[in-house]
Amino acid sequence: MAAIRRSMITASLSAVVVFLAARPVAAEKGMFLGTREQHMSFSNGRSAGAMDLLRELEDVMGEDHRASMERRVDRLEEAMRPMFKALPKDSQGRLSATGVRYMLSRLFVQRHGWYVRGLEPAGDSWNSSSPTEVIGKHVGEDVQGVFHERLHSEGFDLHEAAVLAATLESFVHGECVARLEKAFAALGLSQTGDLSEVDAIKAMQTYMMMYVLDLNYTTATLDHINYAFSLVDQVYPTWKDTVVFVEEVRKSVLASNEAAAASPTSWNTTLLILESVGERYGRWQDSECRSLKSSLLEIETPGTGRVPLEKFYSSALTNSSWQFMENVPYLRELGALDESDPLRLSVIIPNYLNGPNNCVASSKFYSVCCIDECDSLLAHLEAGLGAEEASPGDIARIVSTLPSDTVPAPRILSESLYRRLSEIAEHHGGKVQLHGRLFAQWMHHAYPRECSYPHVSGTTNPTLPLAFMNRTGGAPDVTHDEIKEIMRMANGQEPAIAEDAVELPWTEEEELLVCRPDMPDTNSKKASWSMTWLLAMPISILFVVVRLDPKMTAQLTGSDYCANQKYVV
Repeated sequence: MAAIRRSMITASLSAVVVFLAARPVAAEKGMFLGTREQHMSFSNGRSAGAMDLLRELEDVMGEDHRASMERRVDRLEEAMRPMFKALPKDSQGRLSATGVRYMLSRLFVQRHGWYVRGLEPAGDSWNSSSPTEVIGKHVGEDVQGVFHERLHSEGFDLHEAAVLAATLESFVHGECVARLEKAFAALGLSQTGDLSEVDAIKAMQTYMMMYVLDLNYTTATLDHINYAFSLVDQVYPTWKDTVVFVEEVRKSVLASNEAAAASPTSWNTTLLILESVGERYGRWQDSECRSLKSSLLEIETPGTGRVPLEKFYSSALTNSSWQFMENVPYLRELGALDESDPLRLSVIIPNYLNGPNNCVASSKFYSVCCIDECDSLLAHLEAGLGAEEASPGDIARIVSTLPSDTVPAPRILSESLYRRLSEIAEHHGGKVQLHGRLFAQWMHHAYPRECSYPHVSGTTNPTLPLAFMNRTGGAPDVTHDEIKEIMRMANGQEPAIAEDAVELPWTEEEELLVCRPDMPDTNSKKASWSMTWLLAMPISILFVVVRLDPKMTAQLTGSDYCANQKYVV
């Protein structure tokens, strides 16, 4: 189970070996192969902006890096196209930095189960940082600068966003290369020629052990690696399953790639196999998350997507399971604790599943966590509507035919669900904004076991268990005494709750992915942030701003103004 894995790894990893802080591994020139013919074919149909970005990347990182981008961009474009079409854009059809961050974050989760560091909001708002910062942290400001100025001054079209996504993917490739080089070096293996079958398997297992235990491969020695192998079955209970998974991927790659089949134990083939493992691993391990969800549903209050806290901890007193050991402060920071009834605390199933407490393998660039089931539901809506906003009727029509893992379809939406949807539309002048907190809250009511409850930004702080422990000085696990007190307060009395009588929490605060200062004001209680701000600004200052940069006249009431505001309805 993912929960078993994470809790045991957190507790045991420090005993495995002390590793130095990881150092950034820059993509090396010459790492990627490409031809001028590839460059020429790529340019057909590409936007001028995307070509400019590629030329600038070539100047900074070399021709081979550009070739790598060209091989990745087309497939990434197609993967992002439905989402891009549905996201709020400016009058030129371009996404702001906030929109690009949101889109790339969802893209990598959908494709690989990767939660990319610097793209995930981690309890904050989506406009709290730029999607280019992840590049600056790991590669350098020169590469970050290629994207940053253009993104924040003009926004990105689909092609340019795909180039940024391809660049991030290429850095993951570079890390894969560096980790495998370390595995070969530690085992004394040569990167030239073919290995024996035994050595090739040993190299792949060494790579995977460093990957799933998040070992610092830049400093690990053979002694460190051997010691970790001696403990891996204890601290990572599904290690044997992982070994079988890698072998299955290897067979698949050798069966579908003639060059790999001709040289199955070479460096290039081993690298190809492990890159495929990394891309498939997130989807594979997500089956454990679904098992975890099933365990929670067995003790759920019917129809709520919530588990009473005393039931959540019920197995811990007997030591029959390592599951569900997170304490109340940690659950609160994860955003997994429902405190709407202070006397009857409960755990919100999708918030718990989607938290960093259930992340497993890790990289400098991403963590592999449970895949958000709600994302596929939202993607279906985006594809069906093809717009950032829609009428309540159009949304209800699609949702009534859209099943989830636990919600059958077709169904007739309840009166309260349709009323809430209409109220959201009224807030926004007649249309529901698909990428806002209120609609996310509505999706949680429509699919309470799949869609997380959207807390207001800044009110939660989801972190890995080890980070929580380092920051607070306390373990994230509950004690037996704490469980006994929770049981005592519950007093063994749990009134039966009929599914149709359940009232899930609802708050009126809105947060939009991209704020809309031009949106009609249909209620006198609604805040008009842009107008208030403009009226408060001295006319002389406003005049100077307009003279210095005419573009800013539009930006004062557009996305750049919104970048530092929480748009509240």
